[in-house]
Amino acid sequence: MPDQHTYNRVVNGLKARGKKHVEILTLLQFDWPVSRFVLEKLSEHISDQIIADEQPVIYEIIEQALVSYSHAIHHGSQKKMSDAARFAVFMESLITETSRTMEIEIRDEQGSGWTIDSSISFNEWYSKRNGEISIYPKLHTDEKSLRSTLYELLTSETIRNVLRRIDYEDAVVDGRLGFRS
Repeated sequence: MPDQHTYNRVVNGLKARGKKHVEILTLLQFDWPVSRFVLEKLSEHISDQIIADEQPVIYEIIEQALVSYSHAIHHGSQKKMSDAARFAVFMESLITETSRTMEIEIRDEQGSGWTIDSSISFNEWYSKRNGEISIYPKLHTDEKSLRSTLYELLTSETIRNVLRRIDYEDAVVDGRLGFRS
């Protein structure tokens, strides 16, 4: 079960950063209550303990996905994008931003490392460490595999069924929807 406490800290942290994305987060959660599950899973795996530029990196990941969702809502075509397609845009962007932002390896003094595709959450890994940790750039060796891993981590069978039904699952996993700022 995802860590409710971490999720609440992340959402409260996003809200504290200003109203800019709060309204779109509220709309996303109204349109897709299951989005809470997705954000809980992301919060559980990454947590708000990985910091860059004095801010948890998870904020930037979620905010960029919300920008993509907003663009999908307000896109300029005359035909309204379906709710499920807009959710697919959010999922694709969340996976893309997570992959891009987390091109790092976090290591402890003994050389043990954690990356985004580790089988355990950052908090679980970190709780077993003593001493200082360091962050190093590390490009992903298999982007498609990483995206598949993130997709499985962040979705439930219900979400996967929705994305399959609208024939967007492969585009989400492959990063082919292209609604980014």
